Amino acid sequence: MEIWQDYEATYRSALKDPEFLSWRELGAQKKAQNIARVCHDMEVASMIEIGCGTGAVLRNLHAMNFAREYCCTDLSPSAVAFTVTSCSDFMPRAVVGPADDLPFPDGTFSVAVLSHVLEHLDDPLAALREAVRIARFVVVEVPTEKVLYSFIKAKVLLRPYASIAEAGHVQFWSPSSIARFLTQDAGMEILEHYRDLLDEEADSPSQRAPGAKPFVKHILRSALPASLYSRLLTTHATFLCRRWNAGS
Repeated sequence: MEIWQDYEATYRSALKDPEFLSWRELGAQKKAQNIARVCHDMEVASMIEIGCGTGAVLRNLHAMNFAREYCCTDLSPSAVAFTVTSCSDFMPRAVVGPADDLPFPDGTFSVAVLSHVLEHLDDPLAALREAVRIARFVVVEVPTEKVLYSFIKAKVLLRPYASIAEAGHVQFWSPSSIARFLTQDAGMEILEHYRDLLDEEADSPSQRAPGAKPFVKHILRSALPASLYSRLLTTHATFLCRRWNAGS
């Protein structure tokens, strides 16, 4: 996918691309599983996905009976319209708007989900504060791209993060820095954490060409402890959080 600077224009085009939709559906299966994993044993009365995109994560969560009620929001009207159509059998509410200004009263939802959203935002802290305001619990998943492989590419090969152009990422975290951001900057308490080591199917369509890299990643995933692998190559970090002292 080309540079994501105008999300509405990009979604209008991308939603007509079967390969893009298929890739989003494939990735959504893992994302939904990760969300459910960190929310294990929780009874979710209502959830909102902030930054719903194509609605693929919502559809997978609904298939897993994750919550009793669903809602979504996105900055792109085309994305919201697509999601409303594809989720019409279980989702009565959807809103177009930015992640840091949501038209819901305090504590409206049990869980707010920000799955691969914060890395796109100039002010991710404002979005987190809004999520905490409208929901008791917040699930955050981001790619951890600030790793050794990216450092070598940038410093030695002079190649910036591919996700800048391919996905519109403007925030980059390591496995440790995202945890610090959530706890120290956002003032949240991390209740659960899951590290998804990914596989070749999680790569963007442009990155799935045959070659040595997928084979090397497969070998490293098999041979290295997860904590070490996540310092070398990009993984996905999923957190269940709540406002500090919210449970007291």
